[in-house]
Amino acid sequence: MKPLICLLLGLWSLSAAAQSPAEISYVTDTAAALIARHYVYADKGAEIAAELRRQHSNGAFSTVTSWKEYDSLATLILRKSSHDGHLYIRYSPERAIAMLENKGKAGPSEDFFHNQKARDANFGIKASNMLADNIGYLQLSMFNISDESMPLLEAAIDRIKNSRALIVDLRNNGGGGSLKGPVLESIFLPEGTAMLTFTARNGSTQTDVSMPVAADKRYHNPVYVLINKRTASAAEAFAYVMQAQGRAVVVGETSAGAANHNAMFPLNRELFISISESAPVLPGTRKSWEGTGVIPDVEVPSEQALEKALSLCKQ
Repeated sequence: MKPLICLLLGLWSLSAAAQSPAEISYVTDTAAALIARHYVYADKGAEIAAELRRQHSNGAFSTVTSWKEYDSLATLILRKSSHDGHLYIRYSPERAIAMLENKGKAGPSEDFFHNQKARDANFGIKASNMLADNIGYLQLSMFNISDESMPLLEAAIDRIKNSRALIVDLRNNGGGGSLKGPVLESIFLPEGTAMLTFTARNGSTQTDVSMPVAADKRYHNPVYVLINKRTASAAEAFAYVMQAQGRAVVVGETSAGAANHNAMFPLNRELFISISESAPVLPGTRKSWEGTGVIPDVEVPSEQALEKALSLCKQ
């Protein structure tokens, strides 16, 4: 039986790797339909969907032999036509199957907030310590705020709350999310501060405001936020809001420019698509960092940002 088992395994591997034209057509049509139906800007969504279909008709995927290869090529096409960092296709059987079991759609999921990888990364809290001259330093590799991570975040803030100035390092932070609302911003801003207004495809709006924070948890001293070209999404939102409110000096490089909020949809049991469903602006304006990035107040190369912020703290 062993040769037969090996043959069957070999055939299964070949099938998993080699995608038929019919399968690729189905996935491409499904992706285009979802973009046309859900993208935050209806007209732009229709254009992006049409371009994806056109590229498929012109043979863009004719040499694709695996779903991993498909996700890279399809994402390149989507990014080129949309300039939207939250619009992409990704190969992840585990997540795609989970979405299918969740009735076909997932936003920031429990998976992201409560999994072993997040725990091993200390929920993005990479460093919280005091530097020379009573300067606090908080380094976050991602935003992952939930009931599980809140005690760790509170402990991190407690370690630096008596500093005379604080550096929040968001370099290479690709974003994430919060199940607890705008917790981090609320430590630095007065309660009830209108931060960002999100507009959905149907025109409905929602404005995030800073939350009540105990007096002994608030931070009133100067803040410096470090960013670079790999700072994205929720990390950019924090930097943008703090800068707009005059609450922080932003130091480093222009960030990635991925402002829109996204939701994920399965395409099959191996692929899912991320689609922007709402767009943020500063309340009462049309100002956003989508496509442009957060522009630092003090522009220096990423590797020099911490040194520059330390010198600004001492002025």
